[in-house]
Amino acid sequence: MSAIFPKLEGLDSLARRDGVDIRPTLVRVLTDLYVQKAAHTAEEERHYTELVLRLIDSVDLATRVAVARKIGSYAGAPPAVARRLARDSIEVAEPILRQSAALGSADLAAIVRDFGPAHAAIIAAREIAKPQQRSVAEPPKAPRVERPARDNAEIAIADLFFSADSAARRTLLLSLGNADSEASQSVLPVETLRALESAALARDPIGFTTLIESALSLTRGQAERFVHDPSGEPLLVAAKALAMPPVVLQRVLMFIDPAIGESVAKVFDLAAFYERMSADAAHKIIDSVRGREPVRTRKPQHRPMYYDDESGRSRRAGATRRVGTPAETQTPVRAEPGKTQRTM
Repeated sequence: MSAIFPKLEGLDSLARRDGVDIRPTLVRVLTDLYVQKAAHTAEEERHYTELVLRLIDSVDLATRVAVARKIGSYAGAPPAVARRLARDSIEVAEPILRQSAALGSADLAAIVRDFGPAHAAIIAAREIAKPQQRSVAEPPKAPRVERPARDNAEIAIADLFFSADSAARRTLLLSLGNADSEASQSVLPVETLRALESAALARDPIGFTTLIESALSLTRGQAERFVHDPSGEPLLVAAKALAMPPVVLQRVLMFIDPAIGESVAKVFDLAAFYERMSADAAHKIIDSVRGREPVRTRKPQHRPMYYDDESGRSRRAGATRRVGTPAETQTPVRAEPGKTQRTM
């Protein structure tokens, strides 16, 4: 045994003796000793990992919860132990999923896929909170000319979404918002929706992608990920963020991608899920792709080319009337004899 466990030689064998079950105590003591030291050698980490993983399945829930709380807040948590605890019941997994830096994006995506909404909701909350925690903890930095690369906290929700399979994507989307309790979008991008439907019916994926790129303030590559993903869920996210009516969505799904449109069952399956998905979830995914902190409520944060067509046009018209000559004082235009009057 490693020197950090000075009085534990023989306890592993003692834990297996009939009539004496000290396994819960042993796991707690090992963990207490481990987290008391800020850093460990590779040998120390291996010894702790091997012993805990050998015992953890045989101890009670309370012990596993106690260990998870200590490992979750410990910066040097062994990844193998953190992964095992994160794949336990929700009481055990929660401290790890909320706090541990030992889990990577692939680990989190697999947990969303394998364990469902409860685990997915905690992972989503963790990734939303990380940018806020970082902005409080870090001192102000001098402005840089080049845009800094986005870190894992900012893009983790998008990474989880795009790296997951179809079932895990749906679980994650349902955990990010509730369609039954959210308010309807007050401004609908009518002209954008008409243009998107026309491009889909014309089987023009390039034009459709360009519209998505402009409407949601995405890069070309980002827009293509939403439009061309064969599973269809990313396209639902883009459509929901633009408040596309379900009947329009069905027509879009049937025409924009042959891999989807050729299967009537798949079109209706996606359309049915679209009804259950919230716009809040869609906006969180979109914002995460852009590299911004996902917003909790759907408030306009950008003014893309097509997004606010109707309200923007009405505002511009109103502004023109205010600054120009009042309509009631204008002299009517008289047509000259023998000439046809043109109307604008």
